[in-house]
Amino acid sequence: MFLNSLSPEEKDIFMKLASAIIKADGIVEESEKQILAAYANEMQIPTCDINVEYDVEAAIKKTAESSTVQAKRIIFLELMALSLADGNYNDKEEALMQRIADMFGLDKTFIERAITLEDAYIASYMSLVHFVEKGE
Repeated sequence: MFLNSLSPEEKDIFMKLASAIIKADGIVEESEKQILAAYANEMQIPTCDINVEYDVEAAIKKTAESSTVQAKRIIFLELMALSLADGNYNDKEEALMQRIADMFGLDKTFIERAITLEDAYIASYMSLVHFVEKGE
């Protein structure tokens, strides 16, 4: 949704963090690869190689130190959407998202609101898909 407003460096970091999120549970679904490709398309950059182990801590730290509050919120919200997309927000994803939130200076209220909004967005999107497919 908002990824195109990120700087080139932030886009690259976002893709690395997104790769870490989809690998957090140890299973990379085809649908998750498609989401990464869609993110890359939205940002007009090449997709990252999910087989590469990126330095997640360095990526988080770089963003925390050099990005605006708005950019940090965008990155966090888009990563939250990715972590919730498969309906399985597991402990490893949650721990990584909490680490990102902590480093970005995002408080518990922001995280809870983000989850609530993402859940509502996903439910609305799925309703639209159902409506298009079934007409109901």
